[in-house]
Amino acid sequence: MDLDDLALRGGEDFERNYPLELAPVVLGGQTYQVLLPGGVDVSVHRAAGGYLVTVSAAANFYGPCSRCLREVVLRVTTEEEEFVPTSKEGWDEAELSPFIQDHVVDVSGLAREAVVLAVPDRILCAEECRGLCPICGKDLNQGGCECPPPDVDERWSVLKDITLDE
Repeated sequence: MDLDDLALRGGEDFERNYPLELAPVVLGGQTYQVLLPGGVDVSVHRAAGGYLVTVSAAANFYGPCSRCLREVVLRVTTEEEEFVPTSKEGWDEAELSPFIQDHVVDVSGLAREAVVLAVPDRILCAEECRGLCPICGKDLNQGGCECPPPDVDERWSVLKDITLDE
């Protein structure tokens, strides 16, 4: 989307919905499919000295639970704003969005970043998910297994050999 083509004057707004397909996202070594059923809403407000670009979306993440590996559908909503100055003079390059070059907005890239930033650290089927037994691999949400609990002394013996640098 080219901001210059919008020909907005101070205080004017532009809004549009873009249907987008996002490539799968890899988080923590797991691949998640991402769908944007309602597309991405983009609004542009012409302000003094530039444009305020806002991207918002509701996304569905499809992939494995971080603990038990069952298929999960995670729904996230997100909104991200970027200011685009009409002149780069006085702006440090690090302050400018990598998704906006010469007043051209990479809507797909900006939407992807916004969606990924909205995802929690761990994608879980349920907050109380018990995960898998580390010995036999049984889904502990289906009940306990016959494996003995890990030996506490064994776990601490590894830690006592670790020394901290002073």
